[in-house]
Amino acid sequence: MNGAGECGLIVCPYHKWSFADTGRLVQAPWFGRDPAIIPEDWPLEPVHLAEWRGLLFAAVDPQTSLIEQLGDLPAELADEPLETYLPTDQATVSFDANWKVYTDNFVEGYHIPGTHPSFYAAIDFESFETTAHSGFVRMTAPPKEGLFYRGKWLWMWPNWTLSLFDGGMNVSRIDPVSVDRTDQHYTFFFADTSEAAATARARSVNGTLAVVREDYEVCVSTHRNYQAGGYSPGPLSGRHEKGVQYFQSRVSSALGL
Repeated sequence: MNGAGECGLIVCPYHKWSFADTGRLVQAPWFGRDPAIIPEDWPLEPVHLAEWRGLLFAAVDPQTSLIEQLGDLPAELADEPLETYLPTDQATVSFDANWKVYTDNFVEGYHIPGTHPSFYAAIDFESFETTAHSGFVRMTAPPKEGLFYRGKWLWMWPNWTLSLFDGGMNVSRIDPVSVDRTDQHYTFFFADTSEAAATARARSVNGTLAVVREDYEVCVSTHRNYQAGGYSPGPLSGRHEKGVQYFQSRVSSALGL
């Protein structure tokens, strides 16, 4: 799988400073001797790493422990055999919109009939339900026969998602690149990694990416509308937009507003 393997030195592509995987400065080539560089004075900044059920979480300056941030999620997924799922596929997709615009979109199903006609036809939309919990938003809908999704989609504060398949899942990380650019990094996990199941896995991977690319189109348009300066806030749907309310309240709180 791309990205797997051992890491030797970490080399900055700009001036070729190299660091060990501990963060220690190994070499600053062509720096000169007046003054000489003291390696101990220039390590990489530390990153806090925590693990939960086989998933790794990194934070530069965490305000709480990982388990506190996850809130009610461990109970939500207590019966899900996450550890039996193995990573098989990765994908990174990029789009020209702010990460919060995309998150607003992800945490509600209100847009499904207008944005995802094939997806809309594959679920019982009248039974679509969105609920907000400590640390996450849950969306559920009974899938119709043939849908690769199992009918549960989760978003976790501040910027990651987990969606379930039969015998697998995907997780994604929503990364802000700039105020108007976002990368979304997907990893797909399945219990059955055999060659015989390759077609079924590919269907889940390709189906997921097809749905989210439809989201990107509407998010790019929405971002442009915000930039135009003519947007006025409106009411949120009590039925479908509890997740939007939860996300925006968390953002406001984090900003001290």
